[in-house]
Amino acid sequence: MEIVLFIYGLSFFVLGVLVLFVRTKESEIFFAKKIWLLGVFALFHAFVEWVFLYMYIFPEFETILSPIKASLLLVSYLFLFEFSRFILRESFKDERSKLHFMHTLYAAPVIYTISLSSLLTLIIISPSLDGTIAAIRYTYGFLGSLFLGIGLYYYGESLKKSASVERLKIYFKIPGIAFIFYGLFAGIAVSPVDYFPGNVINTVWFLETFGIPVQLFRALCALVITISSIKALQIFSDEINLKLSSSLRQIKRFSSDVSHELKTPLTAMKVEVEVALKEERSKEEYQNILRSNLEEIDTLQSIVKNLLMLTYLEKESLKKKFTKHAIDDIVLKGLEDLMVMASHKNINLEMQTLDSVEMLCDEVLLRTVFSNLIENAIKYAPSSSSVFIALCKVENHAIFSVEDEGKGIDEAKLKLVFDRFYRTDDSRSKSVKGFGLGLSIVKQIVEVHDGSVEMKNRLNGGLCVKVTLPIVYM
Repeated sequence: MEIVLFIYGLSFFVLGVLVLFVRTKESEIFFAKKIWLLGVFALFHAFVEWVFLYMYIFPEFETILSPIKASLLLVSYLFLFEFSRFILRESFKDERSKLHFMHTLYAAPVIYTISLSSLLTLIIISPSLDGTIAAIRYTYGFLGSLFLGIGLYYYGESLKKSASVERLKIYFKIPGIAFIFYGLFAGIAVSPVDYFPGNVINTVWFLETFGIPVQLFRALCALVITISSIKALQIFSDEINLKLSSSLRQIKRFSSDVSHELKTPLTAMKVEVEVALKEERSKEEYQNILRSNLEEIDTLQSIVKNLLMLTYLEKESLKKKFTKHAIDDIVLKGLEDLMVMASHKNINLEMQTLDSVEMLCDEVLLRTVFSNLIENAIKYAPSSSSVFIALCKVENHAIFSVEDEGKGIDEAKLKLVFDRFYRTDDSRSKSVKGFGLGLSIVKQIVEVHDGSVEMKNRLNGGLCVKVTLPIVYM
């Protein structure tokens, strides 16, 4: 029995130390940001078992140590309960989920009112110290472990697909099942009490029925949970290392982009200034040179602004700032901004469909997407033609499309148009000024919203760009 209690406590102690010292704050996964709660639970629970071990070896100290054990047990299970609450709410936050009611039930005011009422009721029924410990195990140990197990099992399915997440799923499901069994062994098989199920299913019954102390099964569950968590934490470390490598590549790419695109306007400005300084010139000539330089400065400002936006868009923290907006209103605002531009080319902006769609998003960024695509269509559409715009709600997606009546793009080049600085060299782009950054920005904004963007030539001429965004409510 002594070795079982020691291993049981050691398993949770190792889990707690690993969880609290691993770098998870930089992880993009919600689970990693709340896992410290599991670490605190594990450490406190390790001390619970070691206090129990000391009481088992030295029973004369039981009177002194029992209240300490009960207090540590309550604190440890409260951290476990809170962790289960976060994971469960995150797993079933989608309103379309059949178990979405769990998200509402596990809101702090609701679940803590229910659980505290249950705890006090059970303590009143059996007011002894053993009864209090049993009440703690029933209320926070059993429910916390059971619902954490359910939450972990389903949590992996709610994550955005990636290589690391696919590996993580198995390490969510294994401890998920282990926590469910742990809930049964640690939350149901308690010391004997005067009410059901403790008066029938308890530690004494378990030992008499199976000939093995229930603590052995608790220890096995703890080992499984610890080993699986170690594997999951290693994936978090790999994820962070990949993010650091990605950041370094981003810096190198940004430097390359800047040197590539800024060279031309800077060279033009230098040449003009050098030529102007070689001899005296008239006031009008100096004014023309200054105007030319001013145009190049405007170009530089626009390039730098776009490059900075591309860098900014690669930050996952953007998603945390999403708020609920009507997508149809954002489309109309973008359309309104471009009415004057369209009228100068005698372009007819025709809104074919405008469904009402609300979702969590960044209003400014999506307005950039819609405005950019409509502006491109106006630029490349021939005078006195039409640009067709539509926003449709199809099942759980918002689909925005823009079509023009221009010449389209060579099929071989369609896949390249979203690359930074890429501009087609055909007649579609020769007459239009640009830097090859607009569509790259569009693609990254759409990806920040977990959407997709595609471009294809229309059968009757022109280009069609379609943006598909998943409708996220909360």
